[in-house]
Amino acid sequence: MIIFFTTLFSLLCLFVAPFFLMEQRRKVSFRSLILKMICASMFLMVGLLAFHHSDGSGFSKYMAIGLALSWVGDLFLHLPGLQQILGFIGFFGAHIAYLAAYYDELKTIQPDSRLITPLVIFFIIVGMLAYLLVFHATKTKLSPLMIPLTFYVFLLMLMCCNALRLAGLSFSQTTPGAICLSLGAIFFLLSDTSLGILMFNQELKKNFPLKVFNIMTYFVGQLLLAYTIFFF
Repeated sequence: MIIFFTTLFSLLCLFVAPFFLMEQRRKVSFRSLILKMICASMFLMVGLLAFHHSDGSGFSKYMAIGLALSWVGDLFLHLPGLQQILGFIGFFGAHIAYLAAYYDELKTIQPDSRLITPLVIFFIIVGMLAYLLVFHATKTKLSPLMIPLTFYVFLLMLMCCNALRLAGLSFSQTTPGAICLSLGAIFFLLSDTSLGILMFNQELKKNFPLKVFNIMTYFVGQLLLAYTIFFF
């Protein structure tokens, strides 16, 4: 039964996403918000179902919190004005929750594990330089808002690095979980990278293929992260 419902919620998320994209292409409206939140509710439902059938581990609790905060972020980020700040706070909190989940599981596998290591710092620096190169290649202009964005990108890179660390360490024990975790984190990273371009590049702001890439990598990434609760 749980396989049926998680499959149903996942398919609904991916089925409704194109309708949300088409509606948002015309204009940001209450209808586009409803369609977006249907998609967000589906990945949240997958996560909650997985949590209900989990052993109540720290990993499952933090991942469920991260998915819930992402749902809140989706809601407020779609609203106009200062309410969008609450959306960014929601996603900031979601990444912290995901990091807490990875750290909890890493400590189980390797008790002396740390979130920040010299190798992680190296990959974060490389990743942030790559992020700047993408902005330069797309001729995205810098703005004062990129100062808080830098902190967000650092947290995003830290989340992704530790997700890949955990996936590598747990691959032999739970291969499906490791695959879901690594792909989910990478898709989330790709989605937020494209979102940064959409936000700060006036020429590409209305680029529909880029919006499709942004939305689909985001929802697929969140679904994959929700599925990790079944395996860890």
